[in-house]
Amino acid sequence: MVYLAAMTCFINCNALWAESWKLEKQKGKVSVFSQKTESGYKQVLAKTWVHAQPAALIALLKDVAFSPEWIHNCIEVKILKSVSASDRVINTFFAAPWPVKDRDMITLSKTTFKDGVLSIEIFDRADAIAPHDDFIRMQNMYGLWQATPQENGTTEITYQGGGNPGGSLPTFIANKELISSIFHTFQNLGEVIK
Repeated sequence: MVYLAAMTCFINCNALWAESWKLEKQKGKVSVFSQKTESGYKQVLAKTWVHAQPAALIALLKDVAFSPEWIHNCIEVKILKSVSASDRVINTFFAAPWPVKDRDMITLSKTTFKDGVLSIEIFDRADAIAPHDDFIRMQNMYGLWQATPQENGTTEITYQGGGNPGGSLPTFIANKELISSIFHTFQNLGEVIK
């Protein structure tokens, strides 16, 4: 009976997950899924496997000068404040395709390491400083990076997140750009994290 109950739960949980997340793009080791939110803007879930330890993700994200080399459409990343060894307030600037105005976001990242799994939670801090004249401030940004070691020596890296791109950008354009951007970022991630 216990086995039957466990199998029923497993099947139902997988079915619910499959219904709520839609595969948007998959190539090689990178998969990007999306899920609708009440705002109309999608949230994404991206996955890949890399030949690196989980700590390599921390090293990559801390190297803000290198960020434009792998984060798609990234112009610059600035650390506004190091709250602690594991918490930072960051201002990230993105180029947007013409005629859309460039965007920026301010986030607080909190890093934890438990049972071999690295987690980096992203919280919105849009009001931390005044908006820049040449950028539209993104709003309600949230996310979660996770790096989980696998038995074969690789690490599974996932990112789940979303938000509001701000301004008067049509929802369908914002959603399309979000999927494309996270897909290219994860493709680059697999190369540079080595």
